Amino acid sequence: MEKGSKSVLIIGAGIAGIQAALDLGDMGIHVHLVEKQSCIGGRMAQLDKTFPTLDCSICILAPKLSECYRHSNITLHTLAEVQKVDG
Repeated sequence: MEKGSKSVLIIGAGIAGIQAALDLGDMGIHVHLVEKQSCIGGRMAQLDKTFPTLDCSICILAPKLSECYRHSNITLHTLAEVQKVDG
């Protein structure tokens, strides 16, 4: 990473963490997305439909998962836990 460049750590790769990572990545900020499970998506991946629109949850989530994996400004760390934060 270049000196002076910005980077962010996001803990949790549920739908909120994924969307935050995508938004920041699109702004040119490098994102480290940390998830303790082996896959990303969180609870939304377990839902059938969303409230109040009853949209298919995987129909919303799948494109975001794909974009997150392919995004050049997002580094995904699965099966990882934050041990210490300093600085």
